[in-house]
Amino acid sequence: MTKINKIVMHGFKSFARRTEIPFGNNYNCVLGPNGSGKSNVLDALCFVLGKSSTKSLRAEKSANLIYNGGKSKNPAKFGEVSIYFDNKDKTFPSDDESIKITRIVKGKGQSVYKINNQARTRQQILDLMSIAKIDPEGYNIILQGDIVRFTEMPSSERRKLIEEISGISIYEEKKQKAINELEKVESKLKEAEIILSERGNYLKELEKDRNHALKYKDMCDKIDQNKASYLKLNIDKIEAEKGSYKEKSNKVKAEMDKLNKNMDDLRKGIKEKKEEIKKISDEIEQKGRKDQVLLNKEIESLKIELTKKGARIETVKNEIEKVKKRKLDLKSDIQEINNKIKEFEAKKQDIQNLTSKKLSEKIDFEAKIKTFREKNKLDSVGIIEKDIDELDKAAEDKQKEIQAIRQEQHNLLREKDRIEHLINVTEEKINKVFEVEKENKQQINDLKAKRDEFKKSTLELNKLLEEDSVLSAKLANMRKELVVHHETLSKLNARSIGIRERFTGDIAVKKILEQKNKVSGIYGTVSELGNVSSKYSLALEIAAGKRMNSIVVKDDKVAATCIKYLKDNKFGIATFLPLNKLREVEIRRDVKELAKARGSYGLAIDLVSYDSQFKKVFNYVFSNTLVVDNLDVARRIGIGSARMVTLKGDMADTSGAMHGGYRSRKRHGMGFSEKEVSSDMQTHEAKISELTSLISSLESRRTENEDKISGLRTYKANLEGEIIKVERSLHLESDDLDMSKQKKGQLATELSKVDNNIKEVEKKITEVNKGLANVKIDKQKLRTKITTLRDPTLIAELRAFEEKRTEINEQVIKHESESNNIKEQINSIHKPELEKISQILKQLDKEEEGFIGEQETLTEFIESQEKFLEEKEEKAKEFYNKFKNLFDKRNKINEEAQIFEKQVNDQQEKSRETEIKLNTLSLKEAELNAKLSTLNQEFEQYHGLKLDLSKSEKELNEEIKRFEKMKENIGSVNMRALEIYEEVEKEFNSLSSKKEKLDSEKEDVQNMMNEIEGRKKDLFMKTLDVVSNNFKRIFGLLTKKGEANLELEEPENPFDGGLGIKVKITGTKFLDIRSLSGGEKTLTALAFIFAIQEHEPASFYVLDEVDAALDKHNSEKFAKLIGKYAERAQYIIISHNDGVISEASNLFGVSMNEHGMSKVISLKI
Repeated sequence: MTKINKIVMHGFKSFARRTEIPFGNNYNCVLGPNGSGKSNVLDALCFVLGKSSTKSLRAEKSANLIYNGGKSKNPAKFGEVSIYFDNKDKTFPSDDESIKITRIVKGKGQSVYKINNQARTRQQILDLMSIAKIDPEGYNIILQGDIVRFTEMPSSERRKLIEEISGISIYEEKKQKAINELEKVESKLKEAEIILSERGNYLKELEKDRNHALKYKDMCDKIDQNKASYLKLNIDKIEAEKGSYKEKSNKVKAEMDKLNKNMDDLRKGIKEKKEEIKKISDEIEQKGRKDQVLLNKEIESLKIELTKKGARIETVKNEIEKVKKRKLDLKSDIQEINNKIKEFEAKKQDIQNLTSKKLSEKIDFEAKIKTFREKNKLDSVGIIEKDIDELDKAAEDKQKEIQAIRQEQHNLLREKDRIEHLINVTEEKINKVFEVEKENKQQINDLKAKRDEFKKSTLELNKLLEEDSVLSAKLANMRKELVVHHETLSKLNARSIGIRERFTGDIAVKKILEQKNKVSGIYGTVSELGNVSSKYSLALEIAAGKRMNSIVVKDDKVAATCIKYLKDNKFGIATFLPLNKLREVEIRRDVKELAKARGSYGLAIDLVSYDSQFKKVFNYVFSNTLVVDNLDVARRIGIGSARMVTLKGDMADTSGAMHGGYRSRKRHGMGFSEKEVSSDMQTHEAKISELTSLISSLESRRTENEDKISGLRTYKANLEGEIIKVERSLHLESDDLDMSKQKKGQLATELSKVDNNIKEVEKKITEVNKGLANVKIDKQKLRTKITTLRDPTLIAELRAFEEKRTEINEQVIKHESESNNIKEQINSIHKPELEKISQILKQLDKEEEGFIGEQETLTEFIESQEKFLEEKEEKAKEFYNKFKNLFDKRNKINEEAQIFEKQVNDQQEKSRETEIKLNTLSLKEAELNAKLSTLNQEFEQYHGLKLDLSKSEKELNEEIKRFEKMKENIGSVNMRALEIYEEVEKEFNSLSSKKEKLDSEKEDVQNMMNEIEGRKKDLFMKTLDVVSNNFKRIFGLLTKKGEANLELEEPENPFDGGLGIKVKITGTKFLDIRSLSGGEKTLTALAFIFAIQEHEPASFYVLDEVDAALDKHNSEKFAKLIGKYAERAQYIIISHNDGVISEASNLFGVSMNEHGMSKVISLKI
């Protein structure tokens, strides 16, 4: 129990100066004359303890509690009172041994509360007091004139006082709380029942949609599982196949490497052999004649060419075989596809027949349903159900719309998070740059300049790289074009050389032509001086005969000089045509007429182009010769009527003699220069010159460009190194300097737009949700309406018809779908495949035709070249005999070289085949990689699914088709029902649980209330008995001539009535309390207070002149009783009675001066 150690007053009422009163632990008495300020001490106590009414403190308002200054002193600015409570037994929740509670009132009337000098609220003060069971309105604090209140108070208040000390106020509080709680529980129960009813109906409705959706989801899960398993099996299969191809590729690569190594060794051997052959040839050339060496080289070239052409014929034959085999395979594929198309067409026809049958059944059922509805008048129900179906569709559309909008909302939220993150990063980097700029301004400026230069050089480098790429492409195209022109020119040169070789084959002619630049007047051979069209070249060569090799000279003198040169050097003989001696032969008139005949191309001389100075020469060579189409034309014109030659080289002479037969396309004899060859050679030579010039220019530009690129790369690399070095020294990232306030502003604008979009989306969701709710309400109304219209038997029968119709309709849809699938397969897969194969076959036909043509050309070429080779070899025999040993050695080495070359060719062929095989494997591997990539990408969407790898691909495929058909048969599904149902079910279960809990709580509250009532009454009656006995005994001690007791007005239900006091002073009759004198009332009240004190003693008592109405005798009794009780509690009493004062342990005398200031003098007895 706590006690008051002391009270300190300053500026409170009459205590203008700081006044401290140290109270003892037992009996304290404050005394002094009237008006000295004794009661102000108790007012100060009540002021601090938190008396709510200023009137109880004997003041009109709070400001009147401050010292007013009296007649001449200055008033105090505030009034302050502090009480120091003993806390050694830790009654208060503090480790301090003393608790100081202070209240200050200011001039404007506002109060300030403190605990241990820390500002607190009044409620905090009251809460602290309640811990120590100190109540400013309690029975232990009795102010002046309040003692009789205990006798005059209403009986109900007196009963409540007993309730308070008995401790049942706690039960009352609990009961009130329980009543309040019960009211809340009942209110919540009513709400819960209403909500549960509504949620229960909604849950039943949702359950159907949920079950439908679960079935659909189960189908989808099974399809996904099977698809994932099917994909996994395919992936594993392709992985294994890929591994197999990889292994094959490695083997082929090893084989190819081996072949390449062998070819390198063989080529090295060939090179060595050729070097040996060259040495021998050089030796032969030194010992023999140069012309014979040239002849030998020609023979070698012919042999090499023949070998190459022979190898090419073998290759072409192989290619033709491959093409034929490929064509057979493709034709087999066409047959197989046609068979499949026939099967699909037959299946499609069966399905169409079945569909037609089902459609007839559907029409019959629709007629039955219509008749049934009309007969039983169910049309109105059908209309409503149709409306419900439409509402279901509308609800599904709304849910899909909501789902789409929510997806949009999620995307916008993710975008918002991204932008906010970028803004934060930008802000951090800008701040970082600003901080670094402050400290390293010059370095930052240099870094920015280098960054700008780096960007500039990067752009320039990219530009140069693009230019280099363009130049490279141009060069590649031009070089390719140049190679084509060179190849064409080489072919034309070869053709021209071949023509020239026809007349240079004669040594005499050749030697004279070599003197062309030394001897003036040599013009060249007849064939050299004329140009003809390739169409007439063969005919004119045959017509000219040996005269084509005649040498045209200026005059007979030059001819004689040349003949002498041939004799002197033993070079053979030649025919010369001196222009000054040749006579012009006149063309016969009949020949001119015959030239105009059908099938005739005219006079031979007219088909040759030549210089006009050589007219006599060509007149001599061709004279009266006609060129005709064929021998039939010649016969029609008349054999012998004129000299005639056909385009194919057959000749009919004027004598009637006819020469002709088979001639190969490649002629061995002499020939004119063909106009087309010369023209084409000039064109190609000009183009080669132009391209060479352009390539040279481009290469120069590219070299210059590459130098610039190299320089820029070095410069850029150095710049980048310097930038990184500076950035690291400044602790900056590479993109920190690019961050700017402008970018931050742009991000903020984007964020604002995204926020606006999110608000718009939320608005859309709200609107669509409202629409969905309205649809559901309309649907529920229609269902209710159907319930009122339905006859269960009729509806069941109608439903059976409708289910059958639905079943037929689903079958029709199924058959139509299968028919469409078949049609789609035929049109989109098989027919395009047929077209593709047909195109491939056409291409193969062209390739085969090309190969066959090439084979024929090569065969003819080989035949003609072999004859030409025989001629050359005959000429070489004579020379060979002279240098037989050297030739034998060279031939042996040449044979060895040829063997090597053949081996190289074989190896090359094998290498090509191996390369083709490797390319095929690579293509297959790439194809498998592409398939694998596609499958893996597709498999990603099934990540985390449990796979069923126990089934085969066929089984999985069949299951997928079956489940997909089942999924289609389910119809439209509201997948949102799963989520909504779970939410609603969770909400329903939660509400059910809450209702059960509320029911339980209600029962607990009611039981508790009953228990409280029972315990409350028992405790009250026990307390009343104790207090009543104490009251009787103490009243007897205070007065010897009477007795008193406490009586309940309602003994059976004590809380329905009050508690009365019955007093008997004299006689046998108990008097009403109001009829007692003042002293008697005081004695009765004191007896009642002490009775309570004995049962529930307070820690201290404050009594202000409670003995004022007592006489001396009773005052002494009162004083002795106080002295007795002071052993158990602290008493602070204000009194004028000597008997009361004499019993006190501590006396405090109060006096007041002329300025209205009170002072205190203490005395300890």
